[in-house]
Amino acid sequence: MNIDLSGKVALVTGGGRGIGRACSLALAESGAAVAINYSASEIAAGEVKAEIEGAGGRAETYQADVSSFEQVGAMFESVKEDFGTLDILVNNAGVIKDTLLLRMKPADWDKVIGVSLNGVYNCTKAAAEIMMRARTGCVINISSIIGVMGGGGQTNYAAAKAGVISFTRACAAEMSGRGLRFNAVLPGMIETDMSEVVRKRAGDQIMERIPSKRFGQPGDIAGVVVFLASPAADYINGEAITVDGGMHIG
Repeated sequence: MNIDLSGKVALVTGGGRGIGRACSLALAESGAAVAINYSASEIAAGEVKAEIEGAGGRAETYQADVSSFEQVGAMFESVKEDFGTLDILVNNAGVIKDTLLLRMKPADWDKVIGVSLNGVYNCTKAAAEIMMRARTGCVINISSIIGVMGGGGQTNYAAAKAGVISFTRACAAEMSGRGLRFNAVLPGMIETDMSEVVRKRAGDQIMERIPSKRFGQPGDIAGVVVFLASPAADYINGEAITVDGGMHIG
């Protein structure tokens, strides 16, 4: 399928590394102009921008901690100033602070919920204000299969990602009549820097549960994101799409 997103503007949170990087590049390859958000990875975000521009596309980088409502608001104002509008939001930014519940510090809980769930609220609210005026737009939230399956030592992460799924469906129910679409993507074990510790600790056991017998690549998620952002997915709304090589059934 040849997807053409020319003329569209996309914002990818955590867009400089891992899944976010793959999404930024794939959206740009399909013709979208891309706003790349980062919190601390300025160099990585700049490299993605340079790669997009080197291929003839348009991209800008924006620093903001998505857990901060004020910083997110300032970022969206800058995106509107630079691009004029926003058509696609990919809420990808996330963190992990894995540990057993009885060892988990309140700060570990708050950090994960703050970035991975509150960040989705902050960015979606800001995006919806733009999109509802235009009566068009789509929001794609990167959740996780852990939000459905749970996982030992990941109560904070599981809670955040489960919340993202329900948030996505509630937004679809609330705003679809104004021309907006909301969907979630649930990656399994994807080979990124963030998952490296888990893969080193329990990679063999995880692999045994994956019928496809491989870990996912960031591009496996980016391909689904681009499809959901396209007119071909116009009738897909309020969905949570699992992309895990079958791990949830293994």
